[in-house]
Amino acid sequence: MKILILLDSLAVGGGAERISATLGDELSQKGNNIQYLTFWDKNPKYNFEGEYHTLDCQNSNNNIIKRGYDFWKNSRSIKKLCKELGIETLISVGENANFHAVLSKTLFGNSSQIIISQHINPLIHINSKLKVQMINFFYNRADKTVCVSKEIEKLLNNNFDIKNTTTIYNMIDIEKINKLSQESIVEADEKLMNKTIESLFNFINLGSLYQQKGQWFLIRSFRKVIKKHPEARLFIMGEGPLKEELENLIKKLDLKKNVYLMGNRENVFPYLKNSDCFVFSSLWEGFPMTIMEALSLNLPIISTDCMTGPREALCPELNLKEEITYPYYGEYGILTHPFTNELIFQDIEEVPLNSSEELIADLMIEIIEDPKIREKYSKGSEIAQNFHKDKIIKKWETIL
Repeated sequence: MKILILLDSLAVGGGAERISATLGDELSQKGNNIQYLTFWDKNPKYNFEGEYHTLDCQNSNNNIIKRGYDFWKNSRSIKKLCKELGIETLISVGENANFHAVLSKTLFGNSSQIIISQHINPLIHINSKLKVQMINFFYNRADKTVCVSKEIEKLLNNNFDIKNTTTIYNMIDIEKINKLSQESIVEADEKLMNKTIESLFNFINLGSLYQQKGQWFLIRSFRKVIKKHPEARLFIMGEGPLKEELENLIKKLDLKKNVYLMGNRENVFPYLKNSDCFVFSSLWEGFPMTIMEALSLNLPIISTDCMTGPREALCPELNLKEEITYPYYGEYGILTHPFTNELIFQDIEEVPLNSSEELIADLMIEIIEDPKIREKYSKGSEIAQNFHKDKIIKKWETIL
């Protein structure tokens, strides 16, 4: 089958980009002809199997007329490319790609099967009437809407009246992750993550430096952690527009010897392997790859109970809407109270830690001090098998 995967970019650092590259690789190995089309040509790219194309779009900023014209023009280009390449199925990843994929069919007559995918909680756009209307209009006109978690599927069903949904979790290659985790850390980082000193304890967070990821809460909370454990360290891996504000916050809190913004690394798995606990601070999600990857390496996990994903991945014993008391010590990870959606870049003398920040700090202290807790949550590879690529690709083959 000739398949085109449409997404914003294939740049290293993004979860959707990594998911798309992995999906394409697995479908290619099943004998499919895989092509990629991106809106932006960003480097470096994840390694991928197949041919690459780009629309190389320009930023139209807030000019609504220009944005509307680009939407029309790009959708027409997508249909044209599908026809030229003989594409039988178009898989779009992310809301921007989803809207374009469906418009290429409804307005320009794209004859390819259109499978769109929702990778994030759609309710974060509930205050945007235009975005709500677009989801309502476009998603039901796709041949299938793939959701990366059951909770996302229910939200689309109940809040947007989308009928053509199914859930297929993101996939991980557990064998590949374990192999890559054995590689060396970048030489410049080796001293920072030195595990030969017994008193050192490494926390790690993976995520782009955007508001969604909530890393300023972790940094502020870490001030409390190092009062009891001054040699504890927090490594944040990712790039993004909040980098300068986060760097300034680290300086304000006098944490330059404890908190490190590491930037992007193409192979993050040796960093996970050399860490003692994965801390997840997102305000909202889809079904986070980073949690699945940490599980596959048996790393203890502390995570916000944000919508959507962490509860579904770490606590299969819970119903999605079940009321719980925080902290919740689940089967495969610890859930902590979600953070509020507000930017706080003041030190804790100016703005004291809120109750959610206090709680995650206390949990980080507990995981340092209690080896029994660490041992209990070092069995994540058991549930990680549910997301193994061999299981997930069969579900994709079924709808294809």
